[in-house]
Amino acid sequence: MVKFAGDMTFRFKLPQRYLPDQTGPPVKGLLIAFIGASVAGAALGFLADFSQHALIMGSFGASIFLVMAVPDLPFAQPRNVLIGHFLASAIGLACFHFIGKSFFIMGFALGLTTVAMLFFKVAHPPAGSNPIAIFLAGPDWSFLFTPTLAGALVIVTLGIAYNNLWRDRSYPKYW
Repeated sequence: MVKFAGDMTFRFKLPQRYLPDQTGPPVKGLLIAFIGASVAGAALGFLADFSQHALIMGSFGASIFLVMAVPDLPFAQPRNVLIGHFLASAIGLACFHFIGKSFFIMGFALGLTTVAMLFFKVAHPPAGSNPIAIFLAGPDWSFLFTPTLAGALVIVTLGIAYNNLWRDRSYPKYW
């Protein structure tokens, strides 16, 4: 259980297969994660190249890790991935375009993103880096849809298709 100020508490129990032990993860689990992450990363790259739309951003590597390697975690659930990325990019863009382009405003955007994801219960740690990417690249508002929403949707869709191929996996746990 993670406690925050006030009444914000996140309760989750990490499945036993993700807890550190002396033997390490089973080879099957490593192979499943490897294939899933490889396919998802390659698919994003292929779709970006084929469609000639930006569908890739750095935070998607960490999102793919969560969805393909630890799909039971709350941070990996579709609501968290989709809304977390969208919210983080919207806040980053709003701060960048309406408040200013300084590093102080970037810090403010990061703080606001963190609080918003916690408040709306859509915490997705990889999305926390979206405001940094926005302040470095200076994109327009279309960034909300490509790469943010389109890329996150591809990751979640592939996560659903891939994780449910395996008998001992079920994704998503909730929407």
